[in-house]
Amino acid sequence: MSILHIVILLLTYVTRTGDVRRFILALYRFGRLYVPCMRPTVDHIRVHSVPCKTFIKGDMCSYDDLIKQECFSFAYPHQIWRMITVSFLHSNWLHLVSNLSAQLIQGIPIERKHGTPYTLVIYWLSGMGASLVGLIRLGSEGAVGASGCLHGLMLFFIMDRLSALKAKHGYDRVFIILQLVFLLLPYVVTSAALIIQHRVVHDAHVGGAFVGFLLGIHAFGLPLFCICKNDDIYQKIFRRLAIVLLILYFLMIVVVFLQIDAPIVDRILYSGIISNGTIDYQYFE
Repeated sequence: MSILHIVILLLTYVTRTGDVRRFILALYRFGRLYVPCMRPTVDHIRVHSVPCKTFIKGDMCSYDDLIKQECFSFAYPHQIWRMITVSFLHSNWLHLVSNLSAQLIQGIPIERKHGTPYTLVIYWLSGMGASLVGLIRLGSEGAVGASGCLHGLMLFFIMDRLSALKAKHGYDRVFIILQLVFLLLPYVVTSAALIIQHRVVHDAHVGGAFVGFLLGIHAFGLPLFCICKNDDIYQKIFRRLAIVLLILYFLMIVVVFLQIDAPIVDRILYSGIISNGTIDYQYFE
Protein backbone atom coordinates (compact mmCIF):
# COMPACT_ATOMS: atom_id res chain seq x y z
CA MET A 1 0.00 0.00 0.00
CA SER A 2 2.75 2.45 0.92
CA ILE A 3 4.63 2.06 -2.37
CA LEU A 4 1.41 2.28 -4.40
CA HIS A 5 0.29 5.36 -2.52
CA ILE A 6 3.68 7.01 -3.01
CA VAL A 7 3.39 6.43 -6.77
CA ILE A 8 -0.09 8.00 -6.74
CA LEU A 9 1.19 10.96 -4.76
CA LEU A 10 4.01 11.52 -7.25
CA LEU A 11 1.73 11.18 -10.26
CA THR A 12 -0.83 13.60 -8.87
CA TYR A 13 1.67 16.09 -7.43
CA VAL A 14 0.70 19.67 -8.18
CA THR A 15 2.28 23.01 -7.43
CA ARG A 16 0.86 26.50 -7.13
CA THR A 17 4.11 28.21 -8.05
CA GLY A 18 5.69 28.79 -11.42
CA ASP A 19 4.15 28.03 -14.80
CA VAL A 20 1.24 25.71 -14.01
CA ARG A 21 -0.53 24.00 -16.85
CA ARG A 22 -4.26 24.44 -17.07
CA PHE A 23 -5.17 20.81 -16.48
CA ILE A 24 -2.86 20.63 -13.46
CA LEU A 25 -4.52 23.71 -11.99
CA ALA A 26 -7.92 22.16 -12.71
CA LEU A 27 -6.84 18.99 -10.91
CA TYR A 28 -5.77 21.02 -7.92
CA ARG A 29 -9.01 23.01 -7.83
CA PHE A 30 -11.12 19.88 -8.29
CA GLY A 31 -9.46 17.94 -5.47
CA ARG A 32 -8.43 20.41 -2.77
CA LEU A 33 -10.29 20.74 0.51
CA TYR A 34 -12.48 23.78 -0.14
CA VAL A 35 -15.55 24.48 1.99
CA PRO A 36 -17.49 26.67 -0.52
CA CYS A 37 -17.68 23.62 -2.81
CA MET A 38 -18.86 21.34 -0.02
CA ARG A 39 -21.47 23.38 1.84
CA PRO A 40 -24.26 25.69 0.57
CA THR A 41 -23.86 29.45 0.89
CA VAL A 42 -26.57 31.47 2.64
CA ASP A 43 -29.35 32.50 0.24
CA HIS A 44 -28.90 36.27 0.30
CA ILE A 45 -25.22 35.87 -0.68
CA ARG A 46 -25.88 33.23 -3.33
CA VAL A 47 -28.07 35.58 -5.38
CA HIS A 48 -25.78 38.58 -4.94
CA SER A 49 -24.73 40.12 -8.29
CA VAL A 50 -21.00 40.13 -9.00
CA PRO A 51 -18.90 40.74 -12.15
CA CYS A 52 -18.75 37.71 -14.41
CA LYS A 53 -15.50 36.04 -15.35
CA THR A 54 -15.77 37.15 -18.96
CA PHE A 55 -14.15 39.66 -21.28
CA ILE A 56 -17.38 41.64 -21.51
CA LYS A 57 -17.08 44.63 -19.24
CA GLY A 58 -20.14 45.12 -17.08
CA ASP A 59 -21.46 41.59 -17.57
CA MET A 60 -22.97 40.44 -14.26
CA CYS A 61 -23.54 37.00 -12.74
CA SER A 62 -24.72 35.71 -9.42
CA TYR A 63 -22.22 34.88 -6.69
CA ASP A 64 -23.44 31.28 -6.77
CA ASP A 65 -22.68 31.00 -10.51
CA LEU A 66 -19.04 31.93 -10.00
CA ILE A 67 -18.59 29.61 -7.03
CA LYS A 68 -20.17 26.81 -9.05
CA GLN A 69 -17.78 27.57 -11.91
CA GLU A 70 -14.82 27.46 -9.55
CA CYS A 71 -16.04 24.12 -8.18
CA PHE A 72 -16.68 22.69 -11.69
CA SER A 73 -20.41 22.48 -10.83
CA PHE A 74 -20.50 18.66 -10.53
CA ALA A 75 -22.30 17.69 -7.28
CA TYR A 76 -22.01 21.31 -6.10
CA PRO A 77 -22.30 22.19 -3.21
CA HIS A 78 -21.84 18.69 -1.78
CA GLN A 79 -18.47 17.62 -3.18
CA ILE A 80 -17.64 15.27 -0.34
CA TRP A 81 -14.92 13.45 -2.32
CA ARG A 82 -12.59 16.36 -1.52
CA MET A 83 -12.07 14.86 1.94
CA ILE A 84 -10.27 12.00 0.16
CA THR A 85 -8.64 13.68 -2.84
CA VAL A 86 -7.01 16.33 -0.65
CA SER A 87 -4.55 13.67 0.52
CA PHE A 88 -3.19 13.26 -3.02
CA LEU A 89 -2.38 16.94 -3.58
CA HIS A 90 0.59 18.91 -2.24
CA SER A 91 1.61 22.54 -2.41
CA ASN A 92 5.33 22.11 -3.19
CA TRP A 93 8.24 19.68 -3.12
CA LEU A 94 9.03 20.23 0.56
CA HIS A 95 5.44 19.42 1.46
CA LEU A 96 5.50 16.31 -0.73
CA VAL A 97 8.87 15.02 0.53
CA SER A 98 7.83 15.59 4.14
CA ASN A 99 4.69 13.49 3.71
CA LEU A 100 6.42 10.78 1.68
CA SER A 101 9.20 10.39 4.23
CA ALA A 102 6.65 10.07 7.03
CA GLN A 103 4.69 7.49 5.07
CA LEU A 104 7.79 5.41 4.39
CA ILE A 105 9.00 5.60 7.98
CA GLN A 106 5.70 4.78 9.64
CA GLY A 107 3.51 3.20 6.98
CA ILE A 108 5.75 0.32 5.93
CA PRO A 109 6.36 -1.07 9.48
CA ILE A 110 2.65 -0.81 10.28
CA GLU A 111 1.67 -2.46 7.01
CA ARG A 112 4.14 -5.32 7.44
CA LYS A 113 2.90 -6.03 10.96
CA HIS A 114 -0.84 -5.42 10.63
CA GLY A 115 -1.47 -5.92 6.91
CA THR A 116 -2.61 -3.65 4.10
CA PRO A 117 -6.39 -3.58 4.83
CA TYR A 118 -5.91 -2.55 8.46
CA THR A 119 -3.32 0.06 7.48
CA LEU A 120 -5.75 1.51 4.94
CA VAL A 121 -8.43 1.74 7.62
CA ILE A 122 -6.06 3.65 9.92
CA TYR A 123 -4.87 5.90 7.10
CA TRP A 124 -8.24 6.89 5.68
CA LEU A 125 -10.12 7.13 8.96
CA SER A 126 -7.41 9.47 10.20
CA GLY A 127 -7.66 11.43 6.96
CA MET A 128 -11.43 11.73 7.25
CA GLY A 129 -11.18 12.87 10.86
CA ALA A 130 -8.55 15.42 9.90
CA SER A 131 -10.52 16.71 6.90
CA LEU A 132 -13.72 17.22 8.87
CA VAL A 133 -11.91 19.21 11.54
CA GLY A 134 -10.07 21.15 8.84
CA LEU A 135 -13.33 22.01 7.10
CA ILE A 136 -14.71 23.57 10.27
CA ARG A 137 -11.52 25.60 10.68
CA LEU A 138 -10.57 26.54 7.10
CA GLY A 139 -13.08 29.22 6.18
CA SER A 140 -12.81 30.35 2.56
CA GLU A 141 -9.24 29.12 2.12
CA GLY A 142 -8.38 25.83 0.45
CA ALA A 143 -6.03 23.17 1.76
CA VAL A 144 -4.03 20.25 0.37
CA GLY A 145 -1.89 17.49 1.86
CA ALA A 146 -1.96 14.12 3.58
CA SER A 147 -0.58 15.25 6.93
CA GLY A 148 -3.80 14.42 8.76
CA CYS A 149 -3.58 10.80 7.58
CA LEU A 150 0.09 10.65 8.53
CA HIS A 151 -0.46 12.07 11.99
CA GLY A 152 -2.96 9.27 12.53
CA LEU A 153 -0.38 6.72 11.38
CA MET A 154 2.23 8.34 13.62
CA LEU A 155 0.09 8.09 16.76
CA PHE A 156 -0.88 4.51 15.94
CA PHE A 157 2.79 3.67 15.40
CA ILE A 158 3.73 5.26 18.73
CA MET A 159 1.00 3.29 20.50
CA ASP A 160 2.26 0.11 18.84
CA ARG A 161 5.83 0.74 20.01
CA LEU A 162 4.74 1.70 23.53
CA SER A 163 2.75 -1.51 23.72
CA ALA A 164 5.84 -3.45 22.66
CA LEU A 165 7.90 -1.50 25.19
CA LYS A 166 5.60 -2.70 27.95
CA ALA A 167 6.08 -6.35 26.97
CA LYS A 168 9.86 -6.29 26.40
CA HIS A 169 12.77 -6.19 28.81
CA GLY A 170 16.45 -5.27 28.82
CA TYR A 171 18.10 -4.58 25.47
CA ASP A 172 14.80 -5.07 23.63
CA ARG A 173 13.44 -2.00 25.39
CA VAL A 174 16.50 0.03 24.42
CA PHE A 175 16.01 -1.02 20.79
CA ILE A 176 12.35 0.07 20.81
CA ILE A 177 13.24 3.45 22.32
CA LEU A 178 15.93 3.98 19.69
CA GLN A 179 13.47 2.92 17.02
CA LEU A 180 10.98 5.54 18.19
CA VAL A 181 13.64 8.24 18.26
CA PHE A 182 15.33 7.53 14.94
CA LEU A 183 12.18 6.71 12.99
CA LEU A 184 10.23 9.74 14.16
CA LEU A 185 13.07 12.29 14.21
CA PRO A 186 13.19 12.84 10.40
CA TYR A 187 9.44 13.43 10.35
CA VAL A 188 9.66 15.92 13.21
CA VAL A 189 12.44 17.83 11.44
CA THR A 190 10.67 18.01 8.07
CA SER A 191 7.38 18.95 9.76
CA ALA A 192 9.09 21.75 11.66
CA ALA A 193 10.58 23.08 8.42
CA LEU A 194 7.16 22.93 6.78
CA ILE A 195 5.51 24.79 9.65
CA ILE A 196 8.11 27.57 9.44
CA GLN A 197 7.75 28.03 5.69
CA HIS A 198 4.01 27.57 5.13
CA ARG A 199 0.65 28.03 6.74
CA VAL A 200 -0.45 24.78 8.29
CA VAL A 201 -3.91 23.69 9.42
CA HIS A 202 -2.87 22.37 12.81
CA ASP A 203 -6.48 21.56 13.71
CA ALA A 204 -6.55 18.90 11.00
CA HIS A 205 -3.29 17.41 12.28
CA VAL A 206 -4.77 17.15 15.77
CA GLY A 207 -7.94 15.58 14.37
CA GLY A 208 -6.01 12.92 12.46
CA ALA A 209 -3.71 12.24 15.39
CA PHE A 210 -6.68 11.83 17.73
CA VAL A 211 -8.22 9.20 15.43
CA GLY A 212 -4.90 7.33 15.26
CA PHE A 213 -4.58 7.51 19.03
CA LEU A 214 -8.04 6.01 19.58
CA LEU A 215 -7.39 3.28 17.00
CA GLY A 216 -4.13 2.53 18.79
CA ILE A 217 -5.92 2.16 22.12
CA HIS A 218 -8.46 -0.14 20.46
CA ALA A 219 -5.66 -2.30 19.05
CA PHE A 220 -3.24 -2.37 22.00
CA GLY A 221 -5.10 -1.07 25.02
CA LEU A 222 -3.56 1.77 26.99
CA PRO A 223 0.21 1.12 27.05
CA LEU A 224 2.09 1.51 30.32
CA PHE A 225 -1.19 1.79 32.24
CA CYS A 226 -0.44 -0.69 34.98
CA ILE A 227 1.03 -4.12 35.51
CA CYS A 228 -1.32 -5.94 37.84
CA LYS A 229 -3.60 -8.94 37.92
CA ASN A 230 -6.61 -6.91 36.73
CA ASP A 231 -4.76 -5.27 33.86
CA ASP A 232 -6.51 -7.36 31.17
CA ILE A 233 -9.92 -6.29 32.43
CA TYR A 234 -8.95 -2.63 32.39
CA GLN A 235 -7.46 -2.93 28.91
CA LYS A 236 -10.69 -4.44 27.54
CA ILE A 237 -12.58 -1.49 28.99
CA PHE A 238 -10.14 0.95 27.40
CA ARG A 239 -10.43 -0.77 24.01
CA ARG A 240 -14.22 -0.58 24.02
CA LEU A 241 -14.18 2.97 25.31
CA ALA A 242 -11.84 3.96 22.47
CA ILE A 243 -14.33 2.73 19.85
CA VAL A 244 -17.20 4.54 21.57
CA LEU A 245 -15.17 7.76 21.66
CA LEU A 246 -14.19 7.33 18.01
CA ILE A 247 -17.83 6.97 16.95
CA LEU A 248 -18.87 9.95 19.07
CA TYR A 249 -16.00 12.00 17.67
CA PHE A 250 -17.05 11.40 14.06
CA LEU A 251 -20.72 11.97 14.86
CA MET A 252 -19.93 15.25 16.58
CA ILE A 253 -17.75 16.73 13.84
CA VAL A 254 -20.11 15.54 11.08
CA VAL A 255 -23.06 17.21 12.83
CA VAL A 256 -21.08 20.42 13.31
CA PHE A 257 -19.97 20.39 9.67
CA LEU A 258 -23.53 19.88 8.41
CA GLN A 259 -24.70 22.85 10.48
CA ILE A 260 -22.27 25.38 9.05
CA ASP A 261 -22.82 27.50 5.95
CA ALA A 262 -20.12 27.94 3.35
CA PRO A 263 -17.92 30.96 4.15
CA ILE A 264 -18.05 33.98 1.87
CA VAL A 265 -15.24 34.20 -0.68
CA ASP A 266 -14.36 37.89 -0.55
CA ARG A 267 -12.36 37.94 -3.78
CA ILE A 268 -15.53 36.93 -5.64
CA LEU A 269 -18.10 38.91 -3.67
CA TYR A 270 -16.05 42.12 -3.83
CA SER A 271 -14.46 41.63 -7.25
CA GLY A 272 -15.68 45.00 -8.52
CA ILE A 273 -13.03 47.51 -7.45
CA ILE A 274 -13.73 51.25 -7.54
CA SER A 275 -10.85 53.01 -9.26
CA ASN A 276 -10.83 56.70 -10.30
CA GLY A 277 -14.58 56.93 -9.95
CA THR A 278 -15.28 53.93 -12.20
CA ILE A 279 -15.70 50.25 -11.46
CA ASP A 280 -13.05 47.96 -12.89
CA TYR A 281 -14.66 44.53 -13.19
CA GLN A 282 -11.97 41.96 -12.59
CA TYR A 283 -12.02 38.42 -11.28
CA PHE A 284 -9.13 37.73 -8.94
CA GLU A 285 -7.45 34.33 -8.98
